[in-house]
Amino acid sequence: MDTRHLLFVIPSIMILFSIIPAYAEVTSLSTSAPFYKGGSKIIFTGSTADTDPPNITIIVFDPTNKFITLLSGMADSTHHFQVSLDTSDQSYSQQFTLKGTYNATAFIATKENGKTANFIFSPDGSPVIPSSPLSLTASVPSSTEIDISWSAPTNTGGAALSGYRVDRSADNGATWTTVAPNVINTVTSYPDTGLAPGTIYSYRVVAINPAGPSDPSNVVTASTLASNQSTSSTTTSSSGSQGNSSSLSLDELIKQRLEDAKRLQAILNGQTPQSSGGSLQGNTQQSINLTESMSVEDVSSNLPSASSGNTTQGPVSIPVNWNNVIYPAIALVGVGIVVFILYQRKKLAPSMPRIKKESPPVPTPHVDAASEKEKEDEDYALAILKNRLAKGEITLEQFKEIKDELSEP
Repeated sequence: MDTRHLLFVIPSIMILFSIIPAYAEVTSLSTSAPFYKGGSKIIFTGSTADTDPPNITIIVFDPTNKFITLLSGMADSTHHFQVSLDTSDQSYSQQFTLKGTYNATAFIATKENGKTANFIFSPDGSPVIPSSPLSLTASVPSSTEIDISWSAPTNTGGAALSGYRVDRSADNGATWTTVAPNVINTVTSYPDTGLAPGTIYSYRVVAINPAGPSDPSNVVTASTLASNQSTSSTTTSSSGSQGNSSSLSLDELIKQRLEDAKRLQAILNGQTPQSSGGSLQGNTQQSINLTESMSVEDVSSNLPSASSGNTTQGPVSIPVNWNNVIYPAIALVGVGIVVFILYQRKKLAPSMPRIKKESPPVPTPHVDAASEKEKEDEDYALAILKNRLAKGEITLEQFKEIKDELSEP
């Protein structure tokens, strides 16, 4: 290369470094369908950041994670791109021979900063096993029942689901028992009844289609309630009426608080509640059970130590849950420690210069207008491959294989 070429290449490389962002990446990638059969066209669509260059590279791997092919495309003015792959083409039909889940990654500068999409391919069109059910959860309505629910798999394997299988374990997943072999495919919940009270159970769900069962879903664990435990608690007021405070309306809740306050004031004054009338007579012992959290420490010191006559003042029974005070205090102390450590690390950490990630150089454009575009795309892809080989992202064997494919007419 003579001096004239060097004078042209060096400024081109400097311009490319100023154009390509240090962390350029594809922001989204998807396929037109989750399942494809032999001879169909696979269409990849996605988007890029508005600061990224338009050149897109897509690499495809088979179910064994072996590299198959490299595709390239361009994003339009709205920063969206679409790249198609026709499996009926002879060059691709010889590569798409395995049945299973393939994955494709689209990127601009490096694969790590790209996006990956999965799709199922079947050369003969027969279905494959579906993907696993998602988001399995459990709820406990009673001491003998656990209800589970889940979401359908994102990919049914190219065929409709025939149903779901529900497995249960009573030994933390060491052994599993099928409790529902064929839940209808349109139902994504199951109530498991007849269980032992106060017992821990684990559950998993499997999707089934004509190709077979999927891998199990996530495992969820729940414990049935104890035999004397209830899902809703009730409280008894001083007048003897019962009710669940969580089911009361706002007006009813305010009225109840006012009544409790009146009864508490009557007891503090040595009187009976207004509903009884008069003062306390005989050895009457009064107590009140508040259904709402109230602060009574300020008035506890004003309780009368004794009463006149034969009237006996009983203690005011007000339950206090110390967990509501201790646990927040511990959490607050923990947050303070973490903030102090982070502040000290930030204060002591030395300032480091930011390192700008280098991007591959732009090849020298050819003067021939007829082959300029083709040569530019080939050199650009080859430059990217060399850059990845130098960084260890691909092996030498993969580099040679892709290079030979690019050099084919």
